[in-house]
Amino acid sequence: MKKIDPGVVITAIHQCTRKEHSGEARQDVFQKQIEITKAARGVSNTVYAWYGAPAKEVESILAHGFGGPSKVSASETYGVGVYLSPFGLPHLSAKFSEADDSGEKHIILCRVILGNVEKVVAGSQQHYPSSIDFDTGTDDPKNPKWYVVWPSVMDRHIIPECVVCFKSSINVSGNFPGQVRGSTHTKYSLEKLFSKLRSSLPPEKIKELAKLYDVYRVGKLTKNIFIRHMRSVVGDYVLLSAIREIRSSE
Repeated sequence: MKKIDPGVVITAIHQCTRKEHSGEARQDVFQKQIEITKAARGVSNTVYAWYGAPAKEVESILAHGFGGPSKVSASETYGVGVYLSPFGLPHLSAKFSEADDSGEKHIILCRVILGNVEKVVAGSQQHYPSSIDFDTGTDDPKNPKWYVVWPSVMDRHIIPECVVCFKSSINVSGNFPGQVRGSTHTKYSLEKLFSKLRSSLPPEKIKELAKLYDVYRVGKLTKNIFIRHMRSVVGDYVLLSAIREIRSSE
């Protein structure tokens, strides 16, 4: 994550212990699914991947397993399912995390049974395999940014291994409509940020961002959801670069 956020600080790593009966049961189900997938495909294609979420969702996942598909912006949709980023790309999942009361964010390192992976086209609303030959989806089989585990198999194909807690220097949080707070607690107007982003984003993303802000401004989105969607549309690297340019010009 330091490639995107040089100031990130890892504050804790918590190993998932599965001592309760429900945890042991989920472990057994996952192990059996590995065997089933091996028998059907020759290999289970089990990998490590990251899942980012707000603290309360992380707690729920650790206690009860995954409860539903990920919420992603229209520009990054590759089907309906649980989105996990490859082991080498934790920053992609980190953008779905939200700081808790102590300022910490959380991402879960999971083991994921991919089996046979199929390419899912951008904007697709697919929510199950296109044929019996596939088990999971991805945006790009050769160079994936996202693995997509379908809702019907998410509890059998994903198991959390540990939770990484961190504090990010990319602390984009709006205290009230029209302002964005940067890592130095300088407030930038969204209008100035939009103006800066126009030079680095394609027209369709600018349009999506403007629509998102309009929905937020009339009170139909909470601050946290607005910030999460904005980061998803823009990307942390582009957003941080824009904030730095604004900061250096002031």
